Amino acid sequence: MEAGAVRNADEWFRLMVETGLAPGLRALGLSGMGKRFRVLADGQVGQVAILQTSTPRSTRFTLTLSVSSTDEWSSQLRIRPYLRAAGHTAGAWQERIGDVMLVGSGVPIGDLWWQVDAGRPFTRVSREVLTAVREFGLPAMRAQMRARAS
Repeated sequence: MEAGAVRNADEWFRLMVETGLAPGLRALGLSGMGKRFRVLADGQVGQVAILQTSTPRSTRFTLTLSVSSTDEWSSQLRIRPYLRAAGHTAGAWQERIGDVMLVGSGVPIGDLWWQVDAGRPFTRVSREVLTAVREFGLPAMRAQMRARAS
C-alpha cells in the first residue's frame, strides 16, 4: 500500500505497523506479524500484542505483554485458537505496557495509549513505542520468563 493511497486511520495504522513497528520489533528479537509478536526463552513464550481502537481519522493503540509456558501456549492455541486471537492468556502473566513503565520512585505510568492520525507522520510514534518495548517491555517479559522457568 502506498502512502498516497491510504484513505482512513485504520489503513494508516496498518502502514505504520508494517513499515515501522514490525521491523523494529523483529530487530529486538521478536518474531511475528500483524498485531502479535513473540519471543521464546526458557520454555516460555513472551508476546507483545497490539490493541487498537479506530475512528476514520485516528487510531489509538496500546500494547499488552504476556508470558506463558510453551506447553500452555501450544495447548491453548490447538484447543481454543479463538482465545489467543482475542488476546486471552489463561494462566499466563499479562500486563499493559504502561504498567511496567516505572517512573520516579517506581510508580507505573498506568494506562498508556499512543495515537496515529490518518495522513500524519508516524515515525516518532513508532520510535517511542519501540523504545518502550526495548527499555521496559522486554525486560519485564524476560524477568517473568525466568521466574516462571524456575
